[in-house]
Amino acid sequence: MFKAFFSAPHRVMFALGALQSLLAVLFWAADLGGRYAGLYGAPAWALPGIWLHGALMLFGLFPPFIFGFLMTALPKWVSAPALTRGQYLPAFALLAGGWLLFWGGLLAAPLAVSGLVVASLGWLWGLVALARAVTWPQPRGFAPDRSHAYALLAALGLGLVALWAYAWGLAAMAGDGVRAGIELGLWGCLLPVFFIVSHRMLPFFTAAVLKNYTIYRPMPLLWLVLACFLGHALLALVGWHGALWLPDAVAAAVVIHFSWKWQLRRSLAVPMLAMIHGATVWLGLGLVLYACQGLALALGGSFGGLAPLHAISIGYFVSMLLGMVTRVTLGHSGRPINAGDQTTWPLFWLFQSVPLLRIAGEFLPLSGPFNLQWLASLAWLLVFALWVRRHGAMYLRPRPDGQPG
Repeated sequence: MFKAFFSAPHRVMFALGALQSLLAVLFWAADLGGRYAGLYGAPAWALPGIWLHGALMLFGLFPPFIFGFLMTALPKWVSAPALTRGQYLPAFALLAGGWLLFWGGLLAAPLAVSGLVVASLGWLWGLVALARAVTWPQPRGFAPDRSHAYALLAALGLGLVALWAYAWGLAAMAGDGVRAGIELGLWGCLLPVFFIVSHRMLPFFTAAVLKNYTIYRPMPLLWLVLACFLGHALLALVGWHGALWLPDAVAAAVVIHFSWKWQLRRSLAVPMLAMIHGATVWLGLGLVLYACQGLALALGGSFGGLAPLHAISIGYFVSMLLGMVTRVTLGHSGRPINAGDQTTWPLFWLFQSVPLLRIAGEFLPLSGPFNLQWLASLAWLLVFALWVRRHGAMYLRPRPDGQPG
């Protein structure tokens, strides 16, 4: 069992991500049940619950899945050798150890800070391993396109800076550090990483399934979207919130254009493909909501609360995660990709209730067991429990076809 588990980066990292997803959402459901639903007394954590939630969502849940995917796919993109155990296992051990410490930080704040520092060392190790793969020397005359790879390395580098800023914010109880970590972590790392992967892989997967499909992947529009994301982060950091609507509106227009050119409607015939196309719709919607919110701020008003954030962080990130992680899990365990049509496809649709409930909660505040934020966390927990029950054991078992990996 352990030999199979440690045999590939996606196994160890996806297993860590799956565990983190269950624990992070269970923690938040418990917190929301007390603070928002009022079902019992608010839990007394060692640090503000919202700060713990931010650390878990930005740096604890998604990065293990990101590293598992990139450590598997990125060397192939640039025709480099697969990563060795000495490259991915230390990163996994440091990330896992760091988040184990962090969980102790719910009761003792210094453990949370120490955990983030240890996790950042795992992040750094993984980043260096990926950078070595991207810069692997190629035979003369052979030059694979490394544009997406370099952009991903830059985004992961910003994510590491964001993690350090967040750790400093927790250590010093400084809201500015936490806010800097949130802005850089979301707009400088997670959004760029997810969209770069979408830009690189979504047309490729679609072309492999749909007939007469033309790959649409213009690099200038990718750079424009990434510039808008970084622009949002910088404007937010310097406090120019009235100008946020401009980069958000431009990014929204380009993302919606991509979704149309990538042929969302045709993808609906193939469930495992439709998931990643559907996730991109959430990204466009979230950016539109951010643009409306920024415009309202520029005019001296307010709009939406945290609705734009959760349209992207739940609707886009988690929907994309369900599609991409399931695809890699099935494909690299020697199972047919379309096996997810019967299992993950219904879960994907069930999960769509989560961002809808969370967004509705910004406009319809209810208390008690009808609190929509709390109900959203329960629905999320249910979907991921069912997903882990179906796919978790695949990380521990050898491939049924006898192949390595």
